[in-house]
Order: sequence, then C-alpha cells, then structure tokens
Amino acid sequence: MSLSSSSSLDLSPLGVLGFSARQESLYRLVLRNSGSPMAVLAGLAGLPAGEFREQMQRFAGVGMVELRDEQVVARPPQEALGRLLLEETRRVHSRADQLDAVRGLLPSLHADHLAASAPRGEPMPVEVLRGGDLAQLIRSLSAASSGDLLWLRPDPWNVSAVHEIDDWVIDLLGSGRRSRAIYPAAVLERAPELIRSRADAGEHVRVLSEVPTRLAVLGTAAALIGERFGVQDEHRLVLRQPSIVASLALMFEGLWDRAMVVPALEQDRSEESTTSRRVLVRLLAGGAKDEQIGRALGISVRTVRRRIADLLDGLGAESRFQAGAEAARRGWL
Repeated sequence: MSLSSSSSLDLSPLGVLGFSARQESLYRLVLRNSGSPMAVLAGLAGLPAGEFREQMQRFAGVGMVELRDEQVVARPPQEALGRLLLEETRRVHSRADQLDAVRGLLPSLHADHLAASAPRGEPMPVEVLRGGDLAQLIRSLSAASSGDLLWLRPDPWNVSAVHEIDDWVIDLLGSGRRSRAIYPAAVLERAPELIRSRADAGEHVRVLSEVPTRLAVLGTAAALIGERFGVQDEHRLVLRQPSIVASLALMFEGLWDRAMVVPALEQDRSEESTTSRRVLVRLLAGGAKDEQIGRALGISVRTVRRRIADLLDGLGAESRFQAGAEAARRGWL
C-alpha cells in the first residue's frame, strides 16, 4: 500500500515500500514514543492533529501501528516491516515472471511485424481430389502437354481405375509419347501383369525396394501427388504451378537414377533389330530430319521421336549430337 506520491519515494530507504522521508520520520517518532496519546505525538511532530491522525490511520492500515482510543502503539518493526517486505518480494517476483513472459513474446511479435512488412503475393490455388474420376482427370491433364509422363506407383494394385489409366497410357505410348515409371520391387510378385502391359507398349520401367509416395507428372502441365506424402489413399493434390511441377519432376529423376532396370522387361522391348538401330543412328549422325527418318524406316514421326528418345536414354545422352558421339565410341557407326 503506497503511503506517498512516487516523486518522494527515493528520499527514504523505505521508499521501496512506498514511504516518503517525512513518513519515515513520523514512524521513527512513534517507535520512540509508542503508547503516547495522539495529541502529544502530533505536538512532537509539529503537525496539526487532523493531519497527524490521517498519517497514523495510513500506518494502521498497513499494520505498522495500532490505534487504541487516542493512543498510538507501534508494532514491532521486524514483524510489521517484515510482512511488508515479504509482500513486496512476492510482488517483485510476480512482476519478474510477467516481464519474462513479455520477453518470451518478443520473437513471435517480431515475426508478426516482419510478416506485415513482407511482400504479399497472390494465393496459389491447389485442387484437392477426393475420389472422382481419376482416369478422366489423367486423360485431360496428360492431353494438355506433350512432355514426358513420369510415374511413381508404389501400389498400382490398390488404384481403383488402374486398368483405365493403363489403357490410356498405352494409347499415348503408341502415339509416340514417352513414359517412365518406378515401381516397388514387390510389384514383380504381386502384380507382374500391370508392369508388363505398359512395358510391352514401350514404357521405361525401373524398380526400387520401396517407392515413397504416389506421383504422376503429366508433362509440364500438371502433377498429381498424395494429399499426405506417403499415405496411399484416394486423396490427391492437383498441382499446376510450373515450378512445383518441375520440382516434382526433379524428385522423380533423383529416384530414377537410384532405381534398377528390370532386365527381362528390357529384353522383351528390344523389337528393333540391330540393323534398324544402326540405320537410325546413321540417319541421325547424317543430320536427317524426323520426317526423313520415318520414311526411311517406314514408321510414323511420333514413333521416330519415341525411338530417338529411347536411344538417347539408352546411350545416356542429352542431345542428338551426344548420342552420335557415343554411338561412334561404341562402334555403331
């Protein structure tokens, strides 16, 4: 309980408890003359009776003195001030805890301030597919781009529309579209017919011991990935933002480099004769255009492009020029 204005608190050592220097003097007077009548004490203090009484009532309110009729009896300072010190100590500790709590807020408050000053962009829409016609969605998304089709298929035997999707991919492969898929090794025992049907149609297939999540990168137009990474359910995100699609394609390429070729499937796909392959390599090395190569081999331009893509992949080349150099190194020319 404050007994004086804050401007005078620093004038007395007892100011920390809210006493002014003047009140300290009055308190010392009462301690020296405990039990004296109030009128006598007022005279000793040189104060009007009313003002002295008001001060004594304040002392009594905090338990420093007792007013017995017209007598003022001081309580032992160790008891009275000790209690006040204990209360003040608790208040200080509580205040310190409050200040620590405010200090703990500073990082989040600073983050809020930075968030307010950070540039704001437009929210990017993300479609969440829960059920629905998955096969139709893949047909529409793959038709919107001519890029490669990339697949992570951890559990194709659990996909409800798997046969419809596979039929569509096989049609795209027949038209010259390039497709690559990574399966878990378990597929060779659990569903070999699923992996073989698309491989026979020309899809490049590799296996990993485990495939982390479902993913379909459909050219550069869009990608489908599980709503929760690694959870194999029917909830998928449809992503169309180019940098995200490219990032998912990059993730696929990292897994592709780690995955293993299935020799039996590669052997089944070797429909080109050695002569036909050498003709293709020589035509490329000679600078022939896709249309000229198609007429020379009796195949469509789309099939030419698929075979060239297969050739580049088999040679580990990134361009037709690199493929020609590598073919020459291997003695194919």
